[in-house]
Amino acid sequence: MIDPQQLQDAKQALGRRLRELRKGHGLVQKEVAQLVYSTRSTVANVEAGRQVVDRVFWQQCDTVLKANNGLLDAYDAYRRLQGQYQKERSETALRARWGAAADGALDQRASSDLQSVHPQFNPAEPVGGDLASMIASALGETDRESRADHTIPAPGGHHFPGASVEVEVYPATDDGRIVAMIPRTDTDRRWRRPLQRRIVAGRVTTSTGDGLFGLDSRQASQRLVDIDDEVRLLIPRAYELDAITAAVLWAVANLDQSLLLDDARLDASRTAAAEYSGLVRSAVSSDIGQDLEIVSRMWLGSAFCADHISRQWDGLTEVPTFWTREQTGEEASTWLLFGHKLRYLEATATRFATGSQRATRMFCVPRSAVEASTESQRVLLLLAVALMESFGIDVAITNESEYGALPGLVLTSQRAIVATWIRADGVWHVDVTCQRSALAEYRDAAGYVRAHSVVAADTAGSRLRALADYLGLDWPRLRGRCAELGACGLAGIAEPRSRLLSLDGVDRACRFVGALP
Repeated sequence: MIDPQQLQDAKQALGRRLRELRKGHGLVQKEVAQLVYSTRSTVANVEAGRQVVDRVFWQQCDTVLKANNGLLDAYDAYRRLQGQYQKERSETALRARWGAAADGALDQRASSDLQSVHPQFNPAEPVGGDLASMIASALGETDRESRADHTIPAPGGHHFPGASVEVEVYPATDDGRIVAMIPRTDTDRRWRRPLQRRIVAGRVTTSTGDGLFGLDSRQASQRLVDIDDEVRLLIPRAYELDAITAAVLWAVANLDQSLLLDDARLDASRTAAAEYSGLVRSAVSSDIGQDLEIVSRMWLGSAFCADHISRQWDGLTEVPTFWTREQTGEEASTWLLFGHKLRYLEATATRFATGSQRATRMFCVPRSAVEASTESQRVLLLLAVALMESFGIDVAITNESEYGALPGLVLTSQRAIVATWIRADGVWHVDVTCQRSALAEYRDAAGYVRAHSVVAADTAGSRLRALADYLGLDWPRLRGRCAELGACGLAGIAEPRSRLLSLDGVDRACRFVGALP
C-alpha cells in the first residue's frame, strides 16, 4: 500500500528538481513563468510541493531548462505513483461501503484498468455498459416461478470505476399490465432506504421468451397494493430492462457511487477551484482533487470548463462553433446526467440557437470507438446528441480519428475559447486564444467536419437517424422506446441519489426522439 506521505515526498522531490534546474540557469520564478506561459505563483507552488499542474507545464519546463526529458520523466513517474495510490484508496473505500458486493466491480475495474497519468481512449474490446446482458445471463438459470436475488456488476469503463446493482426478481403476469406478485414478508424497509442501488423486477414468461420489467426499490415501495395475502406491484411497461434502460441505469449507478463517496471532499475541491475563476488561462493537475474518484474529477473539470466558457462568451459577436471531445457513451452520459451541463446547454441555446443562424456542435467519433462500444454505450451517445438537437443546436460528426486530439473549443473567426476536461492531462485546461496559427487549425478542422459529417442532413430527425445507422442501432425501435420512456420519465428505474445528478436531460432527450416524425 502506498502511504500518503510517500506521495507528498515524491511531489516535493519533483518541485526541488525544478527549483535546482531554474537556479542552475540563473532564472527567477517570474522569468520561468513567462517562458512557460504560466504564473509566478504557480511556479512557486510547484517548487514548494504544493502543486504539480499538468504535463504541458512540465514539457515546457523541460525544454526551457534543457533537462533532456529529466523533468518530464520525473513527472510521469509521480503520476504513476499517484494513480496507484488513488486506485488503492478507491478499492478500500468501495470495500468499506459495499463489502463483498464490491468484488465484482473491482474485478471489472482490474480488467479495464484506468490510465491515471494520461487517459486516452484506446479501444480494443468493448468496454462497460453491457448491464442488460449481464442481468439476462444471471437470470438464465434461475427458477421462473419463485423469487431470485442477484447482485449484478455494473461494469467499469475507461472512466467509470464499476459499481453493482442488486436485483430482486419476482414472477409477474402480463394481462395488458405488468403485475408482480410479492410475498408480504419481502416488503420491508430495505426497499425504502437501501444502502445499495436495488431494482425490484417482475419476470413475465411467455411462449416466445421472458421479459423483465423493473422499478427502483424506493419507487417500488411507494407503489405496493395489498391484495388478500399478497402484495401486488404494478410496473410500467416502459421499464422493460433492455439496452436503453440498462444504459441509463449503468451510467447512473457508476456516477452516483463516486459522487456520493466524494461529496464532502468534492465540495472542498470546488472551493479550491474557484481561485482559478479569475484567470483567462489555467491548467490544473489532478492534485486539486487527488483524493477524489475519477468520476468526481470529471465532474469538477466539466463544471469549471462550463463556467469558463460562460464567463468568456460575452465578448462573442457571432454564433460560434462548438467542438466537444466525447467519443463514447460513457463520456457523453455526462451531458445527460450532470445537472450543470443541462443548465449550460440551456444557456447556450438561449444565447446562440434562437436566431436564424443555428449553433453547431461537433464531435469526433472514430469507427474504432464505435466498434469498441456496447449497444448501451452507443445508445447513450445518441441520446446525448439528441439532447443537443432538442435545444436547436445542429450536430456534425467526423469519423476521422486524427481530429480526436483537438481540445474542447468555442470557435469564432476572431478567437477560440479553449475548455478541455475529457482525456486531459489534469482536471481541466482552459484558455482564450487569438493566435492566428491556432485559429487557422481549428477553422480548417471545423470546415472539414461540416463538409464531411457522417450525419449530414437538413433536419434533426434525419441527422439522428443517420447517427443511429452509423452506430448500428435499430432506429424505429429506439424511437418507439424513447417515446415510452419520455412519457414515464426514467426516475422510476434509475433515480439518482447524488444531488449533482439529474435525469432531466435524459428525459428530455427521450421525449425529443420519441416525438420525431
